[in-house]
Amino acid sequence: MGAPTVVVYDPITTLRWSYDVERDTLAARGVDLVLPADLAAARKALPAADIVVASGRLPREELDLMTRCCGILCYSVGMDGVDTARAAELGIEVTNVPDYCTEEVSDQAIALLMAVQRALLPMASAAAAGQWEVRELPEFYTMRRVRGQRIGVIGLGRIGTRVAEKAHGLGMTVVAHDPYRTEAPFPLVPLNELLDESDAVVLCAALTADSRHVLDAAAIGRLRPDAVVVNVARGGLIDEAALAAALKAGRLRGAGLDVREVEPPPVPDPLSGLTNVVLTQHVGATSVEAFADMHTLSAARIIDLLDRHGRLGEAS
Repeated sequence: MGAPTVVVYDPITTLRWSYDVERDTLAARGVDLVLPADLAAARKALPAADIVVASGRLPREELDLMTRCCGILCYSVGMDGVDTARAAELGIEVTNVPDYCTEEVSDQAIALLMAVQRALLPMASAAAAGQWEVRELPEFYTMRRVRGQRIGVIGLGRIGTRVAEKAHGLGMTVVAHDPYRTEAPFPLVPLNELLDESDAVVLCAALTADSRHVLDAAAIGRLRPDAVVVNVARGGLIDEAALAAALKAGRLRGAGLDVREVEPPPVPDPLSGLTNVVLTQHVGATSVEAFADMHTLSAARIIDLLDRHGRLGEAS
């Protein structure tokens, strides 16, 4: 066999991105990095790949082409773009880059929460239009003090824990729900209790078959009318039609969403244009520092996969 080969199934081309760090790190260990020019080239390269890197969705049918592959690296925190059950059947390990954006995404959650509670968008829009007499704006009378509020975090992994820590630092009372944990640095409560009693609910859970639409119409119906919903995980955790209906009917105070069930969302978007909703474009993981960490951490993750599966140093 020749040098171990890493194939990036879907190289990032929609932003300024270079794989130079990964290429140099892998080359120093005798590993080739392949960046296919298009889908046809990617499919052609898959049978020779020791590791496949997936930036987005890796279709199930592609897994059957990966006859040499020992590992798939999801170039992200989430792993919902890969059929992990089918990969396991084929003996292919699936992993991710969980540490590169913990601070950024937790910052985004707090920023969205503060923006909704402080009516940041309506006030900033009025100021940009030269309107300084804002006492007639309804939002002027609805801004909230964050300190003393109760925040419920759904999903207490790396990001959820940092959200909880930062909220606690702001003087909020923190509770959490995570079916995979029995011990945690913050009180773990049943989901319905969290929904019934929280001033703010922040979604930080992985998207799985069990967690899809964890905030469905019934769950949203349990929330207090002055509650705020923040989602920095995956859009599929929320039934967006039910959320939009509750917001428009005044049954929820507001929402801050960095992720959507369909990205970009459909037009017309039922959540767009609402003054009590803050929308961002799945940018929570973004920062100069996070980009640098993604390069170095993903390269290290690939080397670890190759090493553990005995693919480094194979003779030609």
